[in-house]
Amino acid sequence: MPVTPVGPNRVSTTTPTSSPPSQVTVAAGDSLSKLAARMGVTVDALVEANQTKYPSLATNRNTVKIGWTLTAPGAAPSSTPAAVSGWGPSTSTSTTSRPQAAGSTGGVGNSFGATLAAAGAQSIELRMKAHNDSIDKTGVGVYFGDHSGWKTMSAEEKAQWIKDNAKPGTTPPPASSIKENSCIGWAMENVGAAYKAAGKADRWAEIQHLVVSKGSKGMDLAKELKKDGWQSVYWNPDTAHPDDGNAEHSFSALQVARGKGYYGVDVDAQVINYRPTEGQGTRLDTSGLDKLKQVPFFFGLAKGGVHTFVGRQGEVNEFHWSDMPDSHDAIQQTPLQKWGWNSGLIMVPPGTWPKS
Repeated sequence: MPVTPVGPNRVSTTTPTSSPPSQVTVAAGDSLSKLAARMGVTVDALVEANQTKYPSLATNRNTVKIGWTLTAPGAAPSSTPAAVSGWGPSTSTSTTSRPQAAGSTGGVGNSFGATLAAAGAQSIELRMKAHNDSIDKTGVGVYFGDHSGWKTMSAEEKAQWIKDNAKPGTTPPPASSIKENSCIGWAMENVGAAYKAAGKADRWAEIQHLVVSKGSKGMDLAKELKKDGWQSVYWNPDTAHPDDGNAEHSFSALQVARGKGYYGVDVDAQVINYRPTEGQGTRLDTSGLDKLKQVPFFFGLAKGGVHTFVGRQGEVNEFHWSDMPDSHDAIQQTPLQKWGWNSGLIMVPPGTWPKS
């Protein structure tokens, strides 16, 4: 299948169609080397130009995903890259002014959303890598679940646990540096990193204080993000026939269809019926899922906020609160179409939801 060029950014010549495209959308059968050849650049240059938007390129350049939009080095990017260094915020100056919604006046809108999206995706990648690399190297990772046995251990017991589980001859992280986390904690850690990278540390501090003061609930975080122009997307694999038989999923779908929103949040778009329950007659619809796969970063919740997560390119990224520091499964990434939860809300940064 041929690659479809995106955007008119070409060098002005008498035969503009002969110029290499400045942006391409990955199609079936494409590889990074093929795309680089079509764009007239090296693979290394193409990786460097796009790894902020698609962090997995930096660690696995053999895999590109259908629907990704790659930009040639030096061309105007399709989204503004985040200025993220390591785990912390960028050197952007923090401001107390609240970011405006996409399409509003003031020039924040889409550039703010693009920065959030790129920084959030990079935050997920860096934190997952730090935890898993530490386990691979020393036997002990950098996170533990707040409902795990580690939570109730004494300092002496933790030290002994590390001694028993560390790989011989390695230096595992000290117990004091292993960080407690949960599903909402993981979501807020990554969303917070995105806000800080976008120069909105003060606004994030405001959001964090409000959400924590109300009991760290996913719906409260979603409502605050909505104020900042994040778009809300209702998701449900089968709106009429949930495979778990729980009527809440069908009821929430009906409320959304009636324009009543989801638990007090107006809904801007839907990702529905992408995994029909077998034998129930629901028609498969992957149009919403295809759009979600183009979103670089998102925050989400299931069943009114019972569970929370972040994600990227259509894949849910969640933290399991019962896992010990030696567990690779503490942070797990799963394609939404294969994920077991059956309805909820996804919040995407301003301007990042595809329009077509």
